[in-house]
Amino acid sequence: SSGINAEWPLRSGIVAFSIFVTCYTRSRNCIDDFDIDIKESQGYNYPIPHSYESEYWSELQTEYKVTRKMSWSRNFYIFGKFVDESAAGGDDTIISAGLYRGDELIYKTIINCESGTWENWILDKKTEQERILLHGKINKTVSCKTGDDFDLILKNDNDRLANWILNAQPLQHEVRKFSKKTNKISEGKRQIRTGILRPKVKVDSKSSTFNATRFEFTATGRAVFDRFAFGQCDAWPKNMEMQCQKVREWIHARSKANMTEETLAQLQSTPDANFTRGLGTFGNNMESFIPTCLTKKYFNWFQGTVHPDRETPMYPGEPANKEKRAYCCCTNMKTGRVFEDDPEKNCISTPTCITLGWTCVRAYDPVVGGEIYEEGKKEH
Repeated sequence: SSGINAEWPLRSGIVAFSIFVTCYTRSRNCIDDFDIDIKESQGYNYPIPHSYESEYWSELQTEYKVTRKMSWSRNFYIFGKFVDESAAGGDDTIISAGLYRGDELIYKTIINCESGTWENWILDKKTEQERILLHGKINKTVSCKTGDDFDLILKNDNDRLANWILNAQPLQHEVRKFSKKTNKISEGKRQIRTGILRPKVKVDSKSSTFNATRFEFTATGRAVFDRFAFGQCDAWPKNMEMQCQKVREWIHARSKANMTEETLAQLQSTPDANFTRGLGTFGNNMESFIPTCLTKKYFNWFQGTVHPDRETPMYPGEPANKEKRAYCCCTNMKTGRVFEDDPEKNCISTPTCITLGWTCVRAYDPVVGGEIYEEGKKEH
C-alpha cells in the first residue's frame, strides 16, 4: 500500500478530500479501506467512494432459488482527543458527524460535552425539515477531560440501519424483535426465522443512508480529530502496538457480542477476563473478527478470520459456507497489521486458506518468538 502521509494542522474549518493529497494506507485489520491521519483537525469532509453508482453498495443474491437484494455494510471510524482549555477559544466542546447527500442531511449525531448529551438527527420525509430522531445522555466512558481520547463509529448495515457508537456507548436505546420468512424452502414452504433482533428505530430520513455522497465531521472547543478510517473492517487506535490483549478488549466492547453474566464469569480465569457484555444488535462488527493473541503483547502471526470486503462473495459456494465469508491473513506480530502491509500477498479468502493449509510461516518473527519462549520459562 502506498500514498502520501498527509497531515493538516488545522484548528478550524473543514479539511476537504483531495486527489492530490491522500493517504491510502491499511488500517489495522482493514483490507480495502481509506485511512488518514488528520493532526489536530476540527473538521473533515470525506466523499464516499462509488456513491453515484447505484448498485455498488448492494448486490442481488440468489439462495435456495430465491433472489433478494443484499447490502454491503460500511464502517466509518473517527479518532480524536480532548486538548487543553486554552486551545478551545472559549467555545463549548461539541462533536458532530453525519451522512449527507450533497448538502442534504441524511443522518447525523451531535455530542455536547458541556450538557453531557447526544442527539441523532434526520431530514423528515414529509416536512423536509431536520428533526431529532433520538436523544440521550453520554455515559462515563466519555469524560471530555483534557488528554483523554475518544472514538466515534458509524456502522451502516443497510439502507435504513446505521448505529452510532461513542467510546463503546451505543447512541440509541431499544430493540425490536420479529420473525420473517427466509429463503430456505422445506416441504414446499418457505421457512420462518424467529426471534430476530434489530434496533427499534429505523433511519427513516428523506434519503436512505446508501444515497449518501459524503461523510462529514466537525468539532468545537477542546475536541480535535487525529484520524479517520473507512472500510468494511475492524480498525482500532494506532497507539496500541504490542498491546494485543487490549486491542481484543477494545474491539469486543464495540462488537455485536451479547454475553451473559454466566459467560463473563467463565472468562475470569482467561486472558479475556476484562471483556464486557458487548453491544449486541447496536454493535459494530461480529466478535468472530476480533484478532487472536499469542500473549498480552503479541498478535498471532496467522489470523484466520479477518473481516471481509466487497471482493469476498456474499456466500462463497453453498449457503453452509456463510460463516467462512472472511479472509485469513499473515500478520505482523507486534502491530496486528497485515504482514508487510501487503494484503495482495498475505491475505486470501478463508475457504481457500483452509484448502491450501496456509500457516503464514513467513510472518513469524523469531525475535518475538524467542522473547515469548524466555518469558514462558520464567513463569514455569
